Amino acid sequence: MTASHESYSNAERKNLDKLLAQRLKRQLIWDKIITGKLNLFFYLIPILILFFLLNYYVSTRYKHWIPQILEYSIPCLLSMLLVFFFTPIIIYIAKKFSIVDLTEKKEGFKIPIPLLGGTAIFLAVFITSLMNQPFSRQSLSILLGGAIIFIFGTIDDIKPISSTIRLFAQLIASLIVISAGLTVSFLPETWWGDFLTAGITFIWILGIVNALNFFDGADGLATGMSVIAAFFFFMITLHTEQFQVTLLAAIVIGVGLGFLIFNFKPAKIYLGDGGSTLFGFLLACLALYGGWSSRGPVVAFGIPVLILGVLIFDMIYITISRIRNGHVKTIRQWLDYRGNDHFHHRLINLGFKEHHAVLFIYTICVILGMSALAIENAKASFPVVILMLQAVLIFLNISILMLMGRKISRRSDLNI
Repeated sequence: MTASHESYSNAERKNLDKLLAQRLKRQLIWDKIITGKLNLFFYLIPILILFFLLNYYVSTRYKHWIPQILEYSIPCLLSMLLVFFFTPIIIYIAKKFSIVDLTEKKEGFKIPIPLLGGTAIFLAVFITSLMNQPFSRQSLSILLGGAIIFIFGTIDDIKPISSTIRLFAQLIASLIVISAGLTVSFLPETWWGDFLTAGITFIWILGIVNALNFFDGADGLATGMSVIAAFFFFMITLHTEQFQVTLLAAIVIGVGLGFLIFNFKPAKIYLGDGGSTLFGFLLACLALYGGWSSRGPVVAFGIPVLILGVLIFDMIYITISRIRNGHVKTIRQWLDYRGNDHFHHRLINLGFKEHHAVLFIYTICVILGMSALAIENAKASFPVVILMLQAVLIFLNISILMLMGRKISRRSDLNI
């Protein structure tokens, strides 16, 4: 009797434990669903507000340009589809010939991620431009310069070349663009103004090209930032009837969105140096191609600087930091240095997940882009200066975050 009683008690206890485990599992699933819905709710609210405001802005200010927006959606979609077609082929080729980047995962093993994403982007830009672009001297110079940037970047992806050769190729591409008349437009037309214009244009192109290349350290980051910047260039040039610039911006948006499908976390392919430098070159040329000077020199300076503000800030910050810490002393060392001290690295050190850091930076880019939209029709310098000061304050707060991320990174290194 005692044995059967004990046996019955054990069986009953097991059933009770099983029921409690099932109930706990259901409760955990329900809690997860509720939490997920709440997270989705809190994410959707600001996104819906943003889309509502953008819809109101476009429908009131750009209502008469709706047919043109639909017209430019055709090359945008074409370039997107071309990237969507070429990218799987490029992934196959890169894997077959072992043109990959070994990305280390938390589990300790490395996964080979194909490079050569720039090939799909270049082919889509080139084909779409040939089919749609009413060619001018400026647009041809951008395509030719972009081809040089892409070729040398891709060679570097396949077999690393020296930074001196890469810099020389970037200088040649910049010279081609400058000779076609694409220069900064906020300086006076005097002999010293022309001299400074050429120098600043060289620095601008080289800076943006390398800034985006250095910033390409998280899945989807450089690609998404390029799409956002091109979108705001598109909106402003559409409104100011600079349709050749608008077309190029639409193509960049299309190739970026098409590639982002494969490049956002978890990335199936990387841009590589060929892709990131090509995107940087196209964005730098969009800023030069646009005729911002008709609104005054301050606006001409403010619009591209705001749209590409995150890239400019990150480049200036890490350059000062690396020189101050003795990590770089020459231009060649600056080009060769690869460190985990960029904006997104510091956010990850603060506890951000990689894709959350990317989305956070996207948000900053959108905020600055909307500031550029706001100063587009500014007749006085005052609102431009105010919004530029606002951008400075934003970057001051970001600098504090980056310094905190640096301290946390140092502590973790010491603990290791």
